[in-house]
Amino acid sequence: MRVEDYRNDTTARLVKLDERQISIFKQLQRIDKHLEKLNNKVGSHDTDLTIVKTWGAVGVLVIPMIISIIMRLI
Repeated sequence: MRVEDYRNDTTARLVKLDERQISIFKQLQRIDKHLEKLNNKVGSHDTDLTIVKTWGAVGVLVIPMIISIIMRLI
């Protein structure tokens, strides 16, 4: 193998490696964007779940009290 062929081969391999790195970084950027969307959805669902649990707890405590007060009046 001549030196010039070796240089051309090495240059071609470096170009392929560079292209592959670029495609990997683009895929990582897409994955990061998708994860940001999912994290926002998870955060909003967590907030909604907390609200539902809070109202449920209030309902479980208040409704029996109201029923008890109504039964005493009757």
